[in-house]
Amino acid sequence: MYKKSLFAIIGTKILFFFKPELKIVLRNIILCALFVLLIIYIHYEFISWSSVSGINEYLTFSYILKNTLIILSLVLLFFSIKRSKLKNDGFDKFRDKELKTYSEKKLEPKTNLQKNEIDDAYFNKFRNKKKLRTTQEIKLNKK
Repeated sequence: MYKKSLFAIIGTKILFFFKPELKIVLRNIILCALFVLLIIYIHYEFISWSSVSGINEYLTFSYILKNTLIILSLVLLFFSIKRSKLKNDGFDKFRDKELKTYSEKKLEPKTNLQKNEIDDAYFNKFRNKKKLRTTQEIKLNKK
């Protein structure tokens, strides 16, 4: 039994490594299953309450509501899986990215030089100090 569960875990890890969009699909299936189980549990509790209390006038409505909610959750699951297949087709890294040629990259202005100049100006005040103190020395001198 432990061997089978270990192989199942390793198999899913390998599958998720090669098809990462399946994580989203599995998450949606698990959420839908939990929602359906919650609906079934609540309906069972309502049936138990109605049999104990003797109020049976809303039983047909509860069955209709339960089945409608289950069908609606399954339809939403189907459409979410369909949408995630279209969304995670493997080209999402390139879809919104502006691809540039080598010559465009070479002619692009460099903005990092300005940032380096600002950083150098900030750290010059520390470079010009003769002795730097640690935070412990600063705290001990304040007392």
